[in-house]
Amino acid sequence: MSHKEIRKAFLGALSTALVMGGVVAVSAQAAVPDYGPLIQKLSHQRLHLVKTLPTGVHGLTAILAETATGQKSLAFGLDGKYLIPGPVIAANGKMLNTEMAEKLGLVPKPLPVAQVLNQAVAAPGFVLGHGGPMVAAFMDPNCIFCHKFYEAVLPELKAGKLRIKVVPVAFLKPSSLLKAVAILSAKDPAKAWAFDEAHFNVHTEEGGITPAKNLKVPATARIEANTHLLARTGEIATPTVMVCRKDGKPVLWHGVAPDHLKQIQDGSIGDLLPTGSCRG
Repeated sequence: MSHKEIRKAFLGALSTALVMGGVVAVSAQAAVPDYGPLIQKLSHQRLHLVKTLPTGVHGLTAILAETATGQKSLAFGLDGKYLIPGPVIAANGKMLNTEMAEKLGLVPKPLPVAQVLNQAVAAPGFVLGHGGPMVAAFMDPNCIFCHKFYEAVLPELKAGKLRIKVVPVAFLKPSSLLKAVAILSAKDPAKAWAFDEAHFNVHTEEGGITPAKNLKVPATARIEANTHLLARTGEIATPTVMVCRKDGKPVLWHGVAPDHLKQIQDGSIGDLLPTGSCRG
């Protein structure tokens, strides 16, 4: 999967139904339906409509929603009947998510990689593996590409040749936040994540952990804070992996390309220290 295909310009944990399809740009924009009730229904009353914005695409409307704690989210409404959490890509390859997020002021200025890495090490999460160089990764429990990354490096994790500081986030599906909260609230989050991966349904792209039943727990705010930190990388995409080069310079990958994976598997990366800096 290419870098552009896995980008997700979507903030927060919007509980929605994913609708995929092509779109054709037109000059006229129909009257915008009221998406308020639909947003509240699909988010189980966690989100309310803030504003809508025309996209210039027939039947498609950009939607800004917000939680009671002020966490803002971007989605798209289609014909007043569907919500699309993203990505929405036109035939010319233009990603509407990024454009609309910028217009709505949802995309903060990216932080320097070293600063993100420092904060990621201190962020709520857990470590997979028991030896070898450390990398940090933002991952959603329902992320199929995170699952593929996990399976690809599992031999290194088991052999003590790699450690991953997982910073769990939630934005891909309605159940993402519930699952991330269940994992982070578990007695052994690393074991819970391993269960989620071991029972991952690749057909529905759903992690195998049982979703939490209660979001009124400390883990909810922690997951939302992690997702906000992911946004500060410049994109909301998973997996977003941060590694140290052998020369001590930190690098950030939105998505793990074959070349990235090869660097990890053949030991071409440096070590991330507990302080959040790279070992020089």
